[in-house]
Amino acid sequence: MKIFFIGAGNAAKIIVKEMGENIDVAYVFDKDMNNASEMERHFKDVKAVESRSFKNLEVDYVIECASVEAVKEFGFEVLQANKDFIILSTGSFADDRFREDFLGELSRSKSRVYIPSGAVGGVDIINSIGDKLETIALTTRKPPKSLGIDDKEKETIVFKGSAKEAIKRYPKNINVAVTLSLAARSFDKVSVKIIADPGVERNIHEVEIHSKVGRYRIILENYPSPNPRTSYLAPLSIVGLLKKMNDKMRIGV
Repeated sequence: MKIFFIGAGNAAKIIVKEMGENIDVAYVFDKDMNNASEMERHFKDVKAVESRSFKNLEVDYVIECASVEAVKEFGFEVLQANKDFIILSTGSFADDRFREDFLGELSRSKSRVYIPSGAVGGVDIINSIGDKLETIALTTRKPPKSLGIDDKEKETIVFKGSAKEAIKRYPKNINVAVTLSLAARSFDKVSVKIIADPGVERNIHEVEIHSKVGRYRIILENYPSPNPRTSYLAPLSIVGLLKKMNDKMRIGV
C-alpha cells in the first residue's frame, strides 16, 4: 500500500506504526517540514516530500490528518488528481460553501472519499436508520487543559448549540460532531454540548440517537493520544479502514 500523508503529526505516526509492513511507502508532507523530516528519520518506509507532489506520485490513498484548513487547502487538488482521499478533519464540511463545492468537484472526479468514524461511535447505526432518524445529541467531556481552560475546581459547560457552531469554536476538538452530522445527512438534527470537566482524565463522548427505529445511547471513554487534543481512537479508525479495504469478508458494513 502506498500512502501520501498531509500532516506529519501524532496521527500520521500512529497510522504508520500500526500499519507496519502493510505500507510499502508513506510520502509525508507537513507545513513544518521539520516534522516530515523527523518522521522520515524515525520510520524506514517514510519519505518527506513537497506539498503538491501527490499529483505525480503513484499512491493508493491521500490521507489528511492535519487540520480543517488543510482539507480546504488541498481537497480540490486531490480530487482533480483523481486520488482516493481519506479525511480525518471532518470539521471542514461544516462550511456550507466548501461542502457544496467539494461535493460538486467529487461528482466530476474519479476519486473516492472516505470519512472514518474517528473518535466517535454509532455511525453504523445512523447509516442503517437513514431517513428514520429524528435527533442526535452529543455530549462531550474533556479535561479542561485540552480545551485551553485552567479551571481545576468544577466542571463547566463551555458550549451548547449546533455542530456547525461547535466546530467554529473548537476546530481541533469536536470533529466528531461534524462526522455525526455527515452520517445523519443533516446538521440540523445534531445538537452538541461540550463540558470541561476536571474530574476526567480522558475524552468522553455520549451519543444519544432518537429515531423511529429505536433509541440508542453510546458512551465512549477515549484515552488521549500523545497529543491531548486528539483521541487515540481517531487515527486508529483510519488504520481499521485501511486494513479492511482488501478484506473479502467485511463485518458491519
